[in-house]
Amino acid sequence: MNYEYDENIIKNALSTVEIPEYNIIPEVDKKIKEQKSHMNFKRIVAAVLAVCLCLMFSVGLVAAAIPNFKKLLFFVASDIALMLQPVEISSEDNGIKMEVVAAMNDDEMAVIYLTMQDLTGNRIDKTLDIYDYSLTGMHAFNCQIVNYDEITKTATLRMQANGGEKLDGKKVKFRIDSFLSDKLIFDAVETGINLLDIASANVSQTVPLDMNNIPGGGGSLFEEFKEQGIVKVLKADQMKHSLPGIEFMYISNIGYIDGRLHIQTKWVGEGIDDHGYFYFVNTAGDKINISASNIYFGTDESGDTKYGNDYVEYIFDVNNLNLNEIKLMGFFVSNGNYTTGNWEVAFKIQSVGQQKQTDCNIKFDTWTVTSISVSPMGITLTGSGENKEPQSITVSANMTDGSVQTFESVRSFSDNGKVKIKFTSSLPLDVSKVQSVTVDGIEINNKN
Repeated sequence: MNYEYDENIIKNALSTVEIPEYNIIPEVDKKIKEQKSHMNFKRIVAAVLAVCLCLMFSVGLVAAAIPNFKKLLFFVASDIALMLQPVEISSEDNGIKMEVVAAMNDDEMAVIYLTMQDLTGNRIDKTLDIYDYSLTGMHAFNCQIVNYDEITKTATLRMQANGGEKLDGKKVKFRIDSFLSDKLIFDAVETGINLLDIASANVSQTVPLDMNNIPGGGGSLFEEFKEQGIVKVLKADQMKHSLPGIEFMYISNIGYIDGRLHIQTKWVGEGIDDHGYFYFVNTAGDKINISASNIYFGTDESGDTKYGNDYVEYIFDVNNLNLNEIKLMGFFVSNGNYTTGNWEVAFKIQSVGQQKQTDCNIKFDTWTVTSISVSPMGITLTGSGENKEPQSITVSANMTDGSVQTFESVRSFSDNGKVKIKFTSSLPLDVSKVQSVTVDGIEINNKN
């Protein structure tokens, strides 16, 4: 057995363990030299481990002294950790420290792991929600908390940004302007509304709404309403139906318009991001999936609609439901704290490695895929047109060993007729072993 080689392995491994104000390597060398002429290798290893354990317990493994990048490795999968680029650049404002710990990217998507720590108060908690933030050159964002340390009041978050181009080696700026915390969640809220008692809205109970003069909305019916231009919504404030435990909103009207159920809500709380939705359950308490949409708007003193977000009208297509067998429930969220500041860092972002792009011509109803890019971070479809339903597209990677890798999430970005859709999973792709990509049953060979 090569003792010198094995000793070097141990010392090299120990050199990556950072113990506050203590250099462990000389102590390890000392122990090995003292024992080498009298002990076999197994006893040498035991002595080394004894030194390590002694040092660990003597300093109590002070968490604050361990770099955040090494802490991060406990929260991410080992395959993901191998792709991460350490950054560890911080910014402090208003008694709160923000640090970009690590990052990874391909030509289209960037993922950043960051921490937020409250140095003076209790504004950071496990409900932390980054509200206003940006990354240079990126468009579609998603940020989620992955860990919260109650002792240090530190939250670790994963931010994903899509829509970039040729990010490798670029210097980017990441900025946070505000965040929410102290979140209150109200789920399975009993509305107390009998759907059979709701009458159709007559002419006097509806008002016109210009869909080109609203802050937004969503759902499967939203595009249909946008195409109509002018739609009918319920007249505001015809009732005040409060929900149990909720003070930041109430139902201000309810009725059927053109066979669809409209539930109008008025939001009166001070929370900057109060929100929620309604859903239906059957007699067994199971959720029912039905077509739903919502529209935001305001009203003037005369009750006419205008641009604003005081009201949210939820619209449901309930024609195929037995109203005797369903119940209307609600899910709502409010935040107790809204904190502003200026947290900004700049750093260069490096690519995760090998990427391949293949030209193709896959036509859908409203757009055409012209190229497919494969990287360790996922598969990107790029094309032209307008993609209205990215979730309906299925993509898989066919590997050289005969296995098939599927994808768990999809994000879409469209701008000026250019479409990008990114498919990702919790496991990275081995690009060298991707033989082909299947898009809605069409197989495209993965070429350089």
